Amino acid sequence: MIAARAASLLGAFALAACATVQPTGSPVTLTLAGAPIPADRTHQAFLYRVPSATDHESMVTQQWSMLGREDRAAQTGDREYRARACTPVRPAVSGLDDAIAEITRHAAETRVVIVNESHTVTRHRDTVARLLSALRPLGFTVYAAETFSNAENEADPVEDNAGLGWASSSDGYYSREPAFGRTIGLARSLGYRLAAYEETQSQSAGRDADMTESIRARETAQAANLAQILATMASEEKLIVHVGYSHASEVPLTNGDGSENLWMAARLKALTGIDPLTVSQTLCRSDGGLPFLAELPQDEPAGLVDLVLSQPVARFERGRPMWRREVGDAEVNLSPELRNRAGPLIVEAFRAGDPFSAVPMDRVYLEPGEDIPLLLPPGDYTVRAIIPASGTK
Repeated sequence: MIAARAASLLGAFALAACATVQPTGSPVTLTLAGAPIPADRTHQAFLYRVPSATDHESMVTQQWSMLGREDRAAQTGDREYRARACTPVRPAVSGLDDAIAEITRHAAETRVVIVNESHTVTRHRDTVARLLSALRPLGFTVYAAETFSNAENEADPVEDNAGLGWASSSDGYYSREPAFGRTIGLARSLGYRLAAYEETQSQSAGRDADMTESIRARETAQAANLAQILATMASEEKLIVHVGYSHASEVPLTNGDGSENLWMAARLKALTGIDPLTVSQTLCRSDGGLPFLAELPQDEPAGLVDLVLSQPVARFERGRPMWRREVGDAEVNLSPELRNRAGPLIVEAFRAGDPFSAVPMDRVYLEPGEDIPLLLPPGDYTVRAIIPASGTK
């Protein structure tokens, strides 16, 4: 099936293979790598699977985000794309630059900063990138992220990839998304050491454990692994930890069955005696305007996190996030050869010279008839097209 589809698409790319094009007036040059390839040939076919109606809702939104179609994630009605109004702090701290400056001011008083993200809302990763830049002069030298693969008895991928000038697809799972990849590339360029702290297989509660037991084992392992990372750092070095959702919680949270769990941030604080600065990007979402620092919502437990950053609900134009344009990405219209008419394609753009094992600077899923642009910083890129995977692998 996949091979047949690949053959049917070769003609559309025959003239484009290895050709270099520069869209009129664009600061971006694209070199087409050749005919589209089946997802299996990437050795990570799961990454190119189109979400199905049988997938869990969270997996649907995360996968659309991974495929560069966060607009489709928003169309599911997921709450992360609906406003949750919060009260601005007083005095007001409005605009991302001022919010980052205020977070940085607080960060100067601690050795550990923990910032969370949605695994779907890509703008959160750009905010982490800005924090990495702002915190580096304060002595923050180690960047630990939940996404980084933690090997059991060998060097972690981020260790093996320390000398790279880009994010590698082997660094982790969520980091295969282009905005996350850019964040990792920036961290490496700033001289951060990347560290994995996720639970290993031997630390997990096992397949037969219930949710409460699994959460407890995972949070305990994450905190212990981060404590070990801190123990190997020089006394003057500081750590920024990039987590998802509730892992930044400093107080117990109630489970659906009425039991309580302490999450990673609370356990790390108890284990090390270090009071981390915890920042949430997932509690508040404004209906527009600028990002701002907000009060903790009244229906959340007191002391949950130290700072709350309210970001505007994601907005889209031509199927792509507006925030990418706001930070300087150029809108690059794809040539007719790439706007395939015979079936869906996933188009990826890599910085010229980067291998295909790198995380691309952009990725976008296109169906026949869709005119969806790439969003890229000015520069030269190699573009490849991939035929989406079928099945669940």
